[in-house]
Amino acid sequence: MKRLSRKPGKRSRIPGVSEPGAEYTAGAGSVVTIDATGRLVLPKKIREHYGADRFRVREAEGHIELIPVRPLASLLGILPDLDMEAVYRDHDRETGEEDAG
Repeated sequence: MKRLSRKPGKRSRIPGVSEPGAEYTAGAGSVVTIDATGRLVLPKKIREHYGADRFRVREAEGHIELIPVRPLASLLGILPDLDMEAVYRDHDRETGEEDAG
């Protein structure tokens, strides 16, 4: 029997079974799913609520926490003498070191 391969990101449909979509409501937990490639997609309302497209993942006692990582641009104007080019260079260097190892 020939087995059909799944496309990444596509979920199998089981006849007669439906699953509600994830919805965001502040205070109540949202349910999100992980696709076939291991990616977790947060609803746009959550990302907008926290003003972030990146989240730090932290393992805690029996659960996983997502901590919003605000973009560096959100700091503009706070410190007038801040050298943003140096901040971006340091950030790129540090993330490169983290990715390497």
